[in-house]
Amino acid sequence: MRKDTEALLETVLAAVMAPETDALSLATTLRNSLADAPAIAVIRALLAADQVILETFAGTSTGRVDAELARSLAFTLVKAADDLSHIRDDLNRVRLGDLLL
Repeated sequence: MRKDTEALLETVLAAVMAPETDALSLATTLRNSLADAPAIAVIRALLAADQVILETFAGTSTGRVDAELARSLAFTLVKAADDLSHIRDDLNRVRLGDLLL
C-alpha cells in the first residue's frame, strides 16, 4: 500500500471509529480535514476502513456499526461524485470538499 493511501486510511479509520460518531459528524470531520483530497481516494479509504473494521471486529456490534457508517458514506460520496462527473470532464479533479458542502 502506498504511504499516502495508508495515511489516508489511518485518518479515515480514526474518524469512523471515534466515540459517538454518526453520519453527520463523520462527514463534517472528513470535510474539515480532507477537503482537498481527491474524492475517489477518500471513497477508497472509507471502503478499506469498512473491510478492516469487519475483519478486525468480526461479530461485534460496534464493529458492524462503524463499518456500516464507513460504507454508507462511501456509497453517498460515490453517487455524488458520479453526478458531478457528468458536469465536469475529469473525475480525478473532484475533491472531497466539492461533494461535502
